Amino acid sequence: MISFWERESLLHTDVAIIGGGIVGLSAAASLAESNPNFNITIFERSILPYGASTRNAGFACFGSLTEVLSDIEIMGESAARELVFQRWIGLQITRQRLGDAAIGFEPNEGFELIREKELPALEQIDSVNALVSDFLPEYLSIADSRFAEFGLRQNASDHLVRMADEAQVNTGKLMHALEKYVLSLGVQIRTGAFVKQFTETDQKVLIEVEDQTRGNITFSANQLVVCSNAFTNQLLPKTDLYPGRGQVFITKPIDGLNFKGNLHIDEGFYYLRNVGNRLLFGGARNFDFEKENTTDFALNDQIQSHLEDYLHDLLPDISFEVDQRWAGIMAFGKTKQPIVERISAHTIVAVKMGGMGIALAGNIGEIVKEILEE
Repeated sequence: MISFWERESLLHTDVAIIGGGIVGLSAAASLAESNPNFNITIFERSILPYGASTRNAGFACFGSLTEVLSDIEIMGESAARELVFQRWIGLQITRQRLGDAAIGFEPNEGFELIREKELPALEQIDSVNALVSDFLPEYLSIADSRFAEFGLRQNASDHLVRMADEAQVNTGKLMHALEKYVLSLGVQIRTGAFVKQFTETDQKVLIEVEDQTRGNITFSANQLVVCSNAFTNQLLPKTDLYPGRGQVFITKPIDGLNFKGNLHIDEGFYYLRNVGNRLLFGGARNFDFEKENTTDFALNDQIQSHLEDYLHDLLPDISFEVDQRWAGIMAFGKTKQPIVERISAHTIVAVKMGGMGIALAGNIGEIVKEILEE
């Protein structure tokens, strides 16, 4: 049962956003900054953001050597360069908006482990550097001296490539800062609000939301922005994306830990970073693609065991104990290019971040704003 006051003041909004993760919040921030009189409401299905926004590894990265080369092969140089730029400028927007201290930003640099099968990629360092030189000067360089410094095992043909401007963020601090910021702009965040479906009329969008106490409640909006990433196909079944589960673990504190920064392995399918004096290691979707293309958060014991063995091999002189394990759900597609477009008179989608939501979100929000204001 709806009251008069609720019907008059609370059930209609200028812009509704489905998804309260980093992209949804960034879209709300861009819209509220540009349109302070807008009534903006975010619907988030969980008490804490679902998906990957508070479950990621906290990498603020733009693309390793082999990732960029793979993108060039699939999308062409121009599109691959544009994607790296979107990640770079998106991170600048988020840093400027929230401040480095608020998001736990640490410019610890990134590295990629190049093994024998990837050695031809080293010949392309100069060409990739030239491709992104106007915004990432001297981005890639050989850094083999860091093997000994970090305690990484170096096989005879192994090399390290340094990504100069990569960084880390504290995912929890980032999300807290974003929520606090959009709330200060008057954005409303409805958590525990599962959007079951939406329908368009000539004038507005009707959004059916499931409430655990009241049952279904129908909201309306002039414009709808779908930022539900890997779960978008539940609302828009024909969207060109599929889910991918990212599993990670974090160790207990390690005395004398020398490793500092981000490490990418095997085109980014494995990723390692320090969190203070802990190690966070994750990935291995390519170890079992069929099972990992899922929206199920349950851990895959085989992958968790594989990750532990892999980390022991990477850092053979370091003893560690696992403190916590978890998984997040990302969204991927035929290419890594995000889907940000108007699909109807009242609906915009902003999804498929390809595991790069931290870097992309600030710019995705700006694109959403531009589309809506057109």
